[in-house]
Amino acid sequence: MDFFKLELEDLKSKGLFRSIKNIERIEGKYIYIEGKKYLDLSSSNYLGLRDDPRIKEEVKRAVDLYGFGSGASRLVCGTADVYMELEELLRTEKKQEAALFFNSGYDANLGVISCIMGKNDVIFCDKLNHASIYDGISLSGAKLVRYKHNDMEDLKKKLIKHRAGCEKAMIVSDTLFSMDGDLAKLKELVDLKEAHGALLMIDEAHAGGVLGENGMGLAELEGLLGKVDINMGTFSKAYGGQGAYICASKIIIEYLVNKTRSLIYTTAIPPAVAAGNLEAMKIARDESWRREKLLGLAAYLRDHLRNLGMDTMGTESQIIPVVCASNDKALELSQELYRRGILVPAIRKPTVTKPRLRVSLGALLDKEDIDFFVEELKEAIFKMDR
Repeated sequence: MDFFKLELEDLKSKGLFRSIKNIERIEGKYIYIEGKKYLDLSSSNYLGLRDDPRIKEEVKRAVDLYGFGSGASRLVCGTADVYMELEELLRTEKKQEAALFFNSGYDANLGVISCIMGKNDVIFCDKLNHASIYDGISLSGAKLVRYKHNDMEDLKKKLIKHRAGCEKAMIVSDTLFSMDGDLAKLKELVDLKEAHGALLMIDEAHAGGVLGENGMGLAELEGLLGKVDINMGTFSKAYGGQGAYICASKIIIEYLVNKTRSLIYTTAIPPAVAAGNLEAMKIARDESWRREKLLGLAAYLRDHLRNLGMDTMGTESQIIPVVCASNDKALELSQELYRRGILVPAIRKPTVTKPRLRVSLGALLDKEDIDFFVEELKEAIFKMDR
């Protein structure tokens, strides 16, 4: 037991100790904790769909039809119609031959990468990709080659150096990076994968619902839906739900159904959740004002912060980092804003190289909320620097 105590004390001394807040209820852009209301700048509820009444009704209807749980793995007891409807909508909107629904983005990345790639293969991974991608690579046993973040020249050199002699090669990248808020250079990734005979897998978790004419992500925005071999995304961000998907060719999806351990050996997500995701995806597709408003608010906040001389790194999206001098400064600033009624997390080393506040915007916010945050941020920084 001394080991656990010492490790926790070490985390506290480094400003890295974390605890889970008890949420009492959520109302749109506000979150209630211990009887107090906070403006929520922490969640990935980008389109404000988490508590949409239309989605709630579909979930209730599905519970009445299918019950609470799914019963078993989809391969053991079959699959509810609503799963098939969701996969058909995904296939159509992503312009792919087939789609497959997973319990979470972590399950999808872990299972798919480790299933497709093996010890005789090589995977080229952006340095800032999500942890689930790295864990999938580790489990696969494939050779890992990291390239500098969004550095296509570095990737090209490493493809030339490491591709030869390997059976399969995969390039994998987030499309919207979850901590810096910048976008992948997807056109160049497509060119490089074609030039070097590699598969291209993208993670659209934070871009899905937000980017593109119909919210289908960066690949849609750049007209590249048909050029991506494995298109992964989640329902737990902009769609306000839970679960993930893979869109790919029919043969890849059939292979995944038969080989992916994180699909085969786990109880399926409840059908009611799939029903909520299906409704959320339709709403997000049809109500383009949500992403238009969200991206407008993001530009508005970025301009304010940059005018104040704050480092927001290379963000191009609704995820806006505010860089701080140290872990302690980031945590102190987050706590001061919390006392002022704003929930915005401190992201610290070693998760990121530069400690920061990670501001995550949603379509239910207004410019007045952005103005309020900026003023409170200025006052909090002034108070800390006195």
